[in-house]
Amino acid sequence: MVIAAPTNTTNGDQPTILVKNHCNATLKIGYSKDVDYFGTVVDVSAGSSYTIHPSVGWSGRVWGRKSCSGDKCYDSGMGSPASLAEFHFLDSGNTFYDISFVDGFNLPMVVEPASKSKEGDTDGRMCSTPRCTTLPECPSGWETYDDNGNFSGCKSACTKFNTDEYCCTGAYNGQNLCHGNQYTEQVKDVCPDVYSYAYDDATSVFTCGTRSFTVTIC
Repeated sequence: MVIAAPTNTTNGDQPTILVKNHCNATLKIGYSKDVDYFGTVVDVSAGSSYTIHPSVGWSGRVWGRKSCSGDKCYDSGMGSPASLAEFHFLDSGNTFYDISFVDGFNLPMVVEPASKSKEGDTDGRMCSTPRCTTLPECPSGWETYDDNGNFSGCKSACTKFNTDEYCCTGAYNGQNLCHGNQYTEQVKDVCPDVYSYAYDDATSVFTCGTRSFTVTIC
């Protein structure tokens, strides 16, 4: 897939991600590089915000958790489901971004770029705002809970069944080999902007000529 690169960026701008907690409780806001299993976590009270300052070239993810304990609070989504805001801040000044439910979800999320430029837009995803403000229904038996028995997230088909077909691995590792299924369709019906499986690029990756973003949780 090729997306036209926006041109209204200032290459000297340093990346910033403002994370707003619109939930009714304190969140543990986490962030990490893509290659890291665990991330940095800070407590952000209801109605407050926290600013992350990644480096140029940073490729990583941001999440929030209302109910978690121990290492699960630091888990970047691969072991304990969480709604993820993902970013890749290119050296050119352009940024690719998305909301991912590939490994599961837990809280509503919106990702908004500072720029609204539509120059070169061909498919409605240039500097657009992906959102999932109402979560899909979690299938029975897919729920995860914290140590106190509180709901903490919902698994995806991949994390539930752990098969090549659902995880786009092995014989299914490829854009033309891995496709959506009944479970990912249920996600897309409610939240059409989000990544629902590993090769869901066509409707779920966004790009913008800015390095400044706001992630709103809840």
